[in-house]
Amino acid sequence: MLLRYLLLAVAVLSLVACQSKDSKKLELKAADLIKFEETVKVKKQWSRAAGSGQEKRFSRFVPALDGEGGIYTVGYKGDVQAFDATTGKKRWKVKTKAEISGGVAASASGIYFGTYDGMVHVLNKDTGELNWKAKVSSEVASAPAGNSDIVVAVTIDGRVFAFEAETGALRWSYDHMLPVLTLRGTASPVLTPTQVIVAFDNGQVLSLGAKDGSSQWQLRVSRPQGRTELDRIVDIDGTPVLNGSYLYAGNYQGNVVAASRGAGRLVWSKEASTHNAVVVANNKVFVSTDESRIVAYNALNGELEWENFQLKRRNTSAPAIFGDYLAVADGYGYVHVLNQDDGQFADRFKLAGGGKMRRAAIRAPLLGDGDTLYTYSNKGKLSAYTIVGESK
Repeated sequence: MLLRYLLLAVAVLSLVACQSKDSKKLELKAADLIKFEETVKVKKQWSRAAGSGQEKRFSRFVPALDGEGGIYTVGYKGDVQAFDATTGKKRWKVKTKAEISGGVAASASGIYFGTYDGMVHVLNKDTGELNWKAKVSSEVASAPAGNSDIVVAVTIDGRVFAFEAETGALRWSYDHMLPVLTLRGTASPVLTPTQVIVAFDNGQVLSLGAKDGSSQWQLRVSRPQGRTELDRIVDIDGTPVLNGSYLYAGNYQGNVVAASRGAGRLVWSKEASTHNAVVVANNKVFVSTDESRIVAYNALNGELEWENFQLKRRNTSAPAIFGDYLAVADGYGYVHVLNQDDGQFADRFKLAGGGKMRRAAIRAPLLGDGDTLYTYSNKGKLSAYTIVGESK
């Protein structure tokens, strides 16, 4: 745990160095925003106060959609809220005593989140009442995943826990060895009716049987390289993506890969470094790299489609798809809207409360759903945006 926070402190110090007058350190300065011709207009549809928001330990609580018209938020003070995803009307709010660490996930069967003290909570989707909670081995640093069969959580000590969705009884657990030094955070598990797909901090993705946790296949996204522990960090902190018969994932100081969903067989691999989740749409895989290079690869063969390096070192978030466009937030509180076809800027807007990178308005990745883009600010403001037409 100490090493995880040590690595985060190193990252913060590197950002502070960007403000130095030293010429060498100025080379790390974030790119200035360029001017461009707006081709679309993004409009805010609604905005609601949604709890306590993000806390100082670098939480990145992303809202969760349940696929049935609901959107849910959690705040660092333990508050959980439900809204109508179309209108923003509040459905319910509960104040738990939980010190939430792992964000929130939702499905038709419940609302799931994890805590710093190693608890998994499952709430009733319609009322917010506690269905059950269960103890795990350590902090849950990512949102659990659940369906009508099981609820699965990954802990920072490399263990996976699967619980019965209805009762919270432990069905199985899996223990995976972790490297000495890792980034702060873990990927959420991905569930299918027969699989639990989990990405680990050693650069591996595993498919475990949903019924009993048995190993089905293993995929190596990249192998650790270098002499120091820092050089050898290959964390997968972005949740893998299933799209058709393929699985896509990317890792830090490693690669972006595509693999067969059924057997974990590597289809293609491209060198890239990211701690964000990739997204897949319209036969493209979109990636926001650690240097804030936004890249699109062909989803079938991995060939480079386009790249945009005009947000260099602006600390961009994972991409989000909405409509025919791609959106990323940066560390200065701006949201950038790009064309999926060529990566050119189409629109840009700034969230209220933006400023210096360490005081940015939004730390959580954006959430896209159809033609709607959702943002959840550090101070707990949930907003919905849509494209209203071409810019004039």
